[in-house]
Amino acid sequence: TNKDLNKALEYVNKGIEQNPKAFWMFQLKAKIQSKLNDKKGAIATAEQVKVLATEAKNDDYVKQADKLIAENKK
Repeated sequence: TNKDLNKALEYVNKGIEQNPKAFWMFQLKAKIQSKLNDKKGAIATAEQVKVLATEAKNDDYVKQADKLIAENKK
């Protein structure tokens, strides 16, 4: 809800530790990083989304990651 993004990042990192193949968690992390103005981090995390989502054959998340990468390169 855009209230405490640092706490949200902490929680999403814990979730990723529990399930390191959860591309949807990486997507959430990339969005949080973007909102925190960590463009490099958001791009790197979105690249992980692409790898994991491709392995899972989930094209929707690959497209979302591409969009997030493009937005953070501006």
